[in-house]
Amino acid sequence: MVKIGASILSANYGYLKEEIRKVEEAGVDLIHVDMMDGHFVPNISMGIGISKYVKDITSLPTEVHLMVENPNMFISVLAGNVDIISFHIETCRFPFRTINLIKEKGSKPIVALNPSTPINTIEYILDEVYGVLVMTVEPGFSGQKFIPQMLKKIDSLKRLINKEGHDVQIFVDGGINLETAPKVVEAGADVLISSSAIFCHGDVEEAVRRLKEAVKFR
Repeated sequence: MVKIGASILSANYGYLKEEIRKVEEAGVDLIHVDMMDGHFVPNISMGIGISKYVKDITSLPTEVHLMVENPNMFISVLAGNVDIISFHIETCRFPFRTINLIKEKGSKPIVALNPSTPINTIEYILDEVYGVLVMTVEPGFSGQKFIPQMLKKIDSLKRLINKEGHDVQIFVDGGINLETAPKVVEAGADVLISSSAIFCHGDVEEAVRRLKEAVKFR
């Protein structure tokens, strides 16, 4: 079954607890927290304190997406305090060390790929990670338009995973809405991360219901 993750990047931070409760009640499967340092991506958002706060107020799995130049510095503090940590292969010279750092403290590692980063950069670590996060927009801002060429990338990744027998989930983040959700699932996605399509809809419960309905039979 395809899972839906709610990215709080588009949530109202002044009412964050209430916003998270809404998506919980609507039936999302995980809470996605974006951390940006203003260097790896041209934006700054949510620090370590917010990530821990989110973990404290929800019973859902919490995933932190590190869009930062020095992921190990953040991982040392976050690992064990959140369920899943995504780091970008583009920032990581020694990915096996980063993966082990995440695992040693009890969190699950996900490796993330920017749109232009090829799959072969992570081929040799697929046995070590819980998932691969395929970015389908350039990271850093919510509400961007889905890059259609990423469907081919998702499909190629799924074929590689199946061919090699890896136990790895494909997460997709960026431009996920009612139009794109069925396409990425058809291409091979297991978990869809959506932000503006949920929190900017007006009716969070209806937005989540429609997303789930759009991928129900895929």
